[in-house]
Amino acid sequence: MTVDVRQFLILGNVKVGKTTIFERLAGNRKFDADVSTRGVALRAAELGYSSRKLLFKAKAFFTGKGESRKAGQSYPDIVLIDGPGASSLISEGEDETCCRDLLLEGKIDGLLLVADPRNLRRALMLLLQIVAFDLPVVMALNMEDEAQSQGIFVDREELSKQTGIDVVATVASEGHGLHRIPAMLHKAERSKIKPKYPVVVEEALNDLEKILSAAPIRPRGLALMLLADMSKAWEILKNNFGRGVEREVKRIVSKVSDALSRPASVVITESLYDQAGVLTSQVVQKKEGYKLPGALGRAAEHPLWGLPIAAVVLAVGYLFVGEFGAGMVVDAIDVHLFKELLLPFTEHALSFIPWQIVKDALFDPDFGLVPTGLFLALGLVMPVLFFFYLYFALLEDSGYLPRLSVLLDKILRKMGLNGKGVLPLVLGFSCVTMALLTTRILDTKKERIIASLLLILGFPCAPLLAVMLVVLKPLSIYAALTIFGWLAVQVLVFGMLANKLIKGEKAEFILEIPPLRRPSFMPVLARTGRRTVLFIREALPIFLFASLLMFTLDRLGTLNWLEDLSRPVVHGVLGLPDQAVQVFFKTFIRRENGAAELDLVRSHFDSVQVLVTLLVMTVFTPCMNSTIVLFKEQGIKVATAILVFVSIYGILAGGVLNWICRTFSITFT
Repeated sequence: MTVDVRQFLILGNVKVGKTTIFERLAGNRKFDADVSTRGVALRAAELGYSSRKLLFKAKAFFTGKGESRKAGQSYPDIVLIDGPGASSLISEGEDETCCRDLLLEGKIDGLLLVADPRNLRRALMLLLQIVAFDLPVVMALNMEDEAQSQGIFVDREELSKQTGIDVVATVASEGHGLHRIPAMLHKAERSKIKPKYPVVVEEALNDLEKILSAAPIRPRGLALMLLADMSKAWEILKNNFGRGVEREVKRIVSKVSDALSRPASVVITESLYDQAGVLTSQVVQKKEGYKLPGALGRAAEHPLWGLPIAAVVLAVGYLFVGEFGAGMVVDAIDVHLFKELLLPFTEHALSFIPWQIVKDALFDPDFGLVPTGLFLALGLVMPVLFFFYLYFALLEDSGYLPRLSVLLDKILRKMGLNGKGVLPLVLGFSCVTMALLTTRILDTKKERIIASLLLILGFPCAPLLAVMLVVLKPLSIYAALTIFGWLAVQVLVFGMLANKLIKGEKAEFILEIPPLRRPSFMPVLARTGRRTVLFIREALPIFLFASLLMFTLDRLGTLNWLEDLSRPVVHGVLGLPDQAVQVFFKTFIRRENGAAELDLVRSHFDSVQVLVTLLVMTVFTPCMNSTIVLFKEQGIKVATAILVFVSIYGILAGGVLNWICRTFSITFT
C-alpha cells in the first residue's frame, strides 16, 4: 500500500506563535529532511531538530481519535514545514522570499496560516495573497486568551463562513486547541475568497493566466508575483517558457506599470490590505478589556516616556544578568562547585595517570584542559549566558523590541540607519555572527555596510558580555559605566561619520507593531535552554582546543617569544602586563574564551588594565566566525576595510583610555 505525502507550510506574521505550535505538535520526534527548505536550516539547528519537518502519520490523525485507516485505503501523510515570519508574500525581504519561493517552486500542498486575533488584518492580507496559489488552507487563531483579555473577540464561525476555510482557536503556549489541527489539515479546503484588484491589474492577471496555463504551479499565483516583480517568478518564467511567452509577459507587465502611478507591488498590497480591513471589521468585536498592556505599549514607544522605560529595562537586565547571574550564581557554580569540589575530586580521581606531561596538560592552573577549558566554559560562561538568553527571550516574547525600534528610529537615522536597524544591532548582543547575517533585512547597501561596521566595532556578543560582567563584578559601578559608555559613544560617533562618508540611499521605515503581551514563560525557558545548549556544543570544543594550544605554546617557549614581540604595543601603548598576550591570543580564537582567560589571570592586572583589555578585545578582535561571515556578506574590499579600521582604532582606543586613567589617577576601585 502506497501512502502519499502532502507538505503543509506553517505561514504567519512575526511573533504569532508559529514555532510554538510546531514544537508542540512535534513533541520529541525528529525526522531527516528529504527536501531542502532554504532559509530555515539555521533555525532548525537552534531548535535541535535535524530538519524543520515533522511527519504526521495519517493512521493517527486522518479521521480523528479512535478511528484508523481502513484496510486497503491510502491516505496522505502530512509533513509540516515551519517557515520564518512573513509580513507579506509581495516583498523582497529574506524571510518573505523564503516562504514565497517555496510556493513558487510548487513544493507546498497546503498551508497552516497562524494568526494573532489582536491583529487579524495582517493575517487576512496574507490569506488574500495565498488565494492566488489555489492551495488548501487551515487558519489557527493563536493567543486567543490574550486577545480576549484585551477585549478583542473574533467570530470564528463568521470568519470560516466568509473565507471558506476551517478556523481553530489555539493557545499554543498551553497546548490548547492544537489536538484539532492534524485532522483539519487532512480535510483542508481552498479559500473561496475572491480578492478584487484595480481594473488594469485584474485584466492583466486574466491575460497572464491564459498565457501561463502550462505553468508548473497555479498560473494566477505566478501571474500575481510577476506583476509584483518578484525575482523568483521571473526565474520560473524563464526556465519553463520560451522567449515568445517571456516577451509577451514583459509587455503586459510593462503596460500595467505604465498605467499605474506607483509600483504594481504597492498598488496590489494596498488593495489587499484594504479588503483585509473590511473583512476584519465584519468578524472582530472590540469590548472593554484590560487596558494596562496597551497603555504600557504606547508609553514604551513614546518619545518622552519611552526613554525612562528603556532605562528601566536596561537596569533590570543588568541586575538580573550582571548582579544575580554573574555574581551569586557564578560564585555558587564556578567557585564553590567547580573549583572547591570538582577540581580537587577530578585531580584525585585521575592521579593514577603515570605521565606528568598529561597531568600538566589536564590540570595546569594557567592552561590546563580541566580548569581553563572545561570548568571555565561550564562554570563561568554558561551560567551568565543562560540568564542573558533568558532575559533577551523575555523581551522578544513580550513584543518590546519593535517598540524599541520606533523609539530609536530618529537616533539611528543620524547614523544612516532607521528603526529597522535595531534588530541586527540588538541581535549583536546575542551573537555578532548571527547579527551580521540579519543585516540582509536592511534595504540598502549603505545600511548593511554601516550596520556591519557598528557590529564589529562595538557590540560584545552574549558570551563575551557574560564574562565581561563577571570580570567587572569586583570593580566599582563606574568601571561598567565607563566601558559600556565608551562602546555606546563610539558606536554613535562612528555611525554618524559613516553616514557622512558612505554614499548611498536611505530606506523608509515601515513597521507594524505587535501588541505588548505577557511572555509565555515555559516556551521562553525552553528557547533559552536550547540556545545555551547550542552554545556549549559549539564553544566547549573550542575552549578545550584553545587551552591545549596555549599549553603547547607555553611549553615550547613560543608564548614568551610572542610576549617579547608584542611588548612595545601591549606594554608601551596599552600599559598591560605580559599576560595580556595570552588573553588576546585566545580572543582571536573565540572572544569569550579570551575574556574568561582574563578572569583567570586577573591577579596580574590592576583595575585600569582590566578595563583597557576589555575595550581592546571587544573592538580589536572579532571572532573567527564573525570574520568569515563579514567577508561573505560584504565582500573582500569592504570587509578588509572594516577589519583594518577596527584593528587600528582598537589599539588607539585602548592607549587613550590607559592614558586618561593614568593621567587623572582613575582607579575604579
